[in-house]
Amino acid sequence: MQDQDARDERSLPAPYQSPWEALRQDLPAAAADLRLRVQELWRRNREGDLSTPGFWPQDLAPLFWPVTLAVLLLLLALGVVQLRAALSGADPDPVPAVERIRTTPLPEARPLMSAPEIVPDAADPALMSKPTSPPHAPIQPAPPEPVALELPEPELPILQVDPLLNLLEQVDADGAAPAGLLLSARPVPAENAAVLVVDADLWSELPQALRRDRAESWWATLQDQGYDAITLEDVDQHLLARPARVGGGMIMFDSLPSP
Repeated sequence: MQDQDARDERSLPAPYQSPWEALRQDLPAAAADLRLRVQELWRRNREGDLSTPGFWPQDLAPLFWPVTLAVLLLLLALGVVQLRAALSGADPDPVPAVERIRTTPLPEARPLMSAPEIVPDAADPALMSKPTSPPHAPIQPAPPEPVALELPEPELPILQVDPLLNLLEQVDADGAAPAGLLLSARPVPAENAAVLVVDADLWSELPQALRRDRAESWWATLQDQGYDAITLEDVDQHLLARPARVGGGMIMFDSLPSP
């Protein structure tokens, strides 16, 4: 008899239950289950039971997942801010304008040489309501005032003193040689030598002994200054004297007769 009653109860249709009512009854259980799972994850993370990458220190294992979650939330917030800035900064499409060109009467319509007039689109009532102002005549710029050019003042020539020539003239201060005999003294740094240019006429008028004495005096003075050789020439670069390669003293050469 009892088996018959049980079969009769199973054969009856199940009572209707609203899904919203079932959801309301299951929400506390789902929240409790979620809280328990979060507590379990927190405990496992605190104990270092959760997996971490190999590069992460084992002593700092409980900090890996909180730091990762914080970084992800920060990146998500920055992405939202950038997206909102990009959407708000987009400019609306400009209103197209119609260009009006003035032409001659038909049938030979040719464009006139004038500035094209821009007619705003009819969809923009704000631009249509503005009155057009008459064209203004171009303003002619005033001619620039002439500017007086200031010419640079010529520089005065700088007096140049030849120290080598001044030194050799001090040797001739005894008055034995005539004034103006030595015209120039040009050093030759590549050969550590000097070229002395004398007046050929005055040089030829001197006695042979005085010419040798002047040449040897100049050579001795330049040797004291560290020169290795000197050459005596006239203005035409004719060799007049040079030091002897063997022994000492100067080798004298006869000057060419003046034409």
